[in-house]
Amino acid sequence: MDIDSIFKAPTAPTSKGGVKRKLISPDELYRKNARHASYEELTGRTFEVGSQGEGSSSSAKRRTVTMEEDAEDGVRDQFEGVANPEEEDEDDRFFGDGLTSDQKDILDYVDDIDPEEERFDLSAVRKMILKFEKAINKNQEMRVKYPDDPTKFMESEADLDEEIKRMMAMTQAPHHYPVLVELNTISSILSLLTHENPDIAIDAIELLKELTDEEVLSVGLEEDQEVAGSEGEAGMKVFVHGLIDQGLLDLLVQNLGRLDEEETNDRQGVFNTLAIFENLTSTEVALAETIVSKSDLLPWMMKRLKVKVFDSNKQYCSELLAILLQSSSANRKKLGELGGIDDLLQLLAAYKRKDPKDDDEIELLENLFDGLCSALAEKENKRLFLEGEGIELMVIMIKEKKMARIRAVKVLNYAMSTKAGTANCLRFVEIMGLKTLFSIFSRNGIEKLKKAYKSFSEVEEEEHLIGIMASLVRNLPLESGHRLRVVRKFVEDDYAKLERLLDLREGYEARVKALDEKIEQENKELELTQEEIEEEESVRALQRLETGLYVMQQIDLIIAHLCAENLDLDEAVERGEKESEMKLRVKTLLNRRGQSLDDIRENLQEYLDGLDVDTALAEVARTKLLAQSGSGTASEVIMAGTKGKGKAKEEEEGEIRNSSSAEEPTEEEEAALEALEAKESVQYMLSLLNQ
Repeated sequence: MDIDSIFKAPTAPTSKGGVKRKLISPDELYRKNARHASYEELTGRTFEVGSQGEGSSSSAKRRTVTMEEDAEDGVRDQFEGVANPEEEDEDDRFFGDGLTSDQKDILDYVDDIDPEEERFDLSAVRKMILKFEKAINKNQEMRVKYPDDPTKFMESEADLDEEIKRMMAMTQAPHHYPVLVELNTISSILSLLTHENPDIAIDAIELLKELTDEEVLSVGLEEDQEVAGSEGEAGMKVFVHGLIDQGLLDLLVQNLGRLDEEETNDRQGVFNTLAIFENLTSTEVALAETIVSKSDLLPWMMKRLKVKVFDSNKQYCSELLAILLQSSSANRKKLGELGGIDDLLQLLAAYKRKDPKDDDEIELLENLFDGLCSALAEKENKRLFLEGEGIELMVIMIKEKKMARIRAVKVLNYAMSTKAGTANCLRFVEIMGLKTLFSIFSRNGIEKLKKAYKSFSEVEEEEHLIGIMASLVRNLPLESGHRLRVVRKFVEDDYAKLERLLDLREGYEARVKALDEKIEQENKELELTQEEIEEEESVRALQRLETGLYVMQQIDLIIAHLCAENLDLDEAVERGEKESEMKLRVKTLLNRRGQSLDDIRENLQEYLDGLDVDTALAEVARTKLLAQSGSGTASEVIMAGTKGKGKAKEEEEGEIRNSSSAEEPTEEEEAALEALEAKESVQYMLSLLNQ
């Protein structure tokens, strides 16, 4: 705002009669560009100030008064109608604000008029792009013409820098992003990533970061949320896919190689580059897989994470890694192929006996654990985890009782889950992990851990411990020494661990019942019909699982497995009993709580009914696996077909057999088979409980 022009005193009017004030409408006032108009232009009247210290008034010389002069000369009440002249600041430097009531009204009106709010239409976008393209071309021309004289092209480079920053205004109109694609402005922006001046490349990175930020989609939503939001999202997707098609991913990774993080600007450039990748995944989750498959970002991040010095870029790498692994099986497999499981274990090993120094480093640790847990969803990565002595490292972390111990339990749960985690279950028992597991299951040192770490959640840890136990009883071979050692842990100390397990079950059951009562009460208050209640059933079922039903079902599976063990059945038979001591103790403990095995059966049946299994797909996987082993249904069928046939026919069938054995089950088929086996296991447990 030009303060001097507003307060400039115009020449006194020649007519003694004065000047009649001319009223100006707000529209006309706006057209006069109020921010740069003088006082007389805005109001239609003059503003006179007499020279201080001179007696004559009408013939006195007029002079321009600035706020600085007012302060110096100590002028207080020279202006007629000054608002709040008594106001003073703390240093007593100014007396009043030097503004009349009319002036204050004018300035308030002017402040309400923001030139930036002018319509950012398609024409304005095209003009901006044209200036941007001209600046790029001019800079290229000057660099080619005077390659050895920087003074000749420095001015054009400064202009280019300014135009890049002007382009950030595009964030006001994401619905116009497709224009950037139509005019091939994307290519021009990307060309700047390889500019000879790294500062220009860093400016281009910052521009891309701002343009791809998901927050720009909120622009204009107050006026028309639905339309503006959908148009902005559509424009953003067109822009992002256009960038990727033009080779954005490779260019960004290549540019990372030339940035020196010892320099402040370069370090910020690296941070902004990582932010662009995160923005892409926010725009479309599926792009996480595209980023890893079409660039070398994942190897670069793993290398960057190995740098010992902690900084914000290392922390950002860990966060982006967790994001990329979370939603893509292909990315998780790629990490394993690159040796990333071993790298993550080495990075985490640094915290087995020490805690992070601050909140940022704590976030780094959390991100590394999250990335490892995501990676362990893949069968091959479980094997790599085992080979990298991941089980041993997690057990050590639990024993050391540092912050890493909190997440180590979660990692063990992921590593030992599903059939693919059988080898990890065996190793866990072999390295005496049961002693550590049941020690924390008995809540040893829990209170101390709560006081030391606010992030510790006992409920979350209980869920992971139950998951580990369920994996052990499900995966360890029947009547094996490893399984026997697990069962005996529940027997020792007069079945103390079994009692603790049933105590937990009682707590989770109470939570589920409380939720059921709440849901029933809400249904009555809302007067929902039976049809409306059924529509909400899927949501309610998810709420029940999250509240504790799933954990309770896992506990019941463990109890069912324990009841099926014939650990001391021979001795029980000699005493004239038909059930093992373990099953009898389970019944006794349940009776004390007013429950019975019928409650276990009912809960497991509900769990069984909720399992959605594609039986046909599972059988295809099972047939392929049997054929690979050279035995079972597929082989028997093939061998049966060869009986009584000639040698040529046998050779033909042999080729078919070899072809069949070479075929691997797909991921979908393996998942279906695993679900089917889990269902069959529950059915078997139910049959044993019914005996």
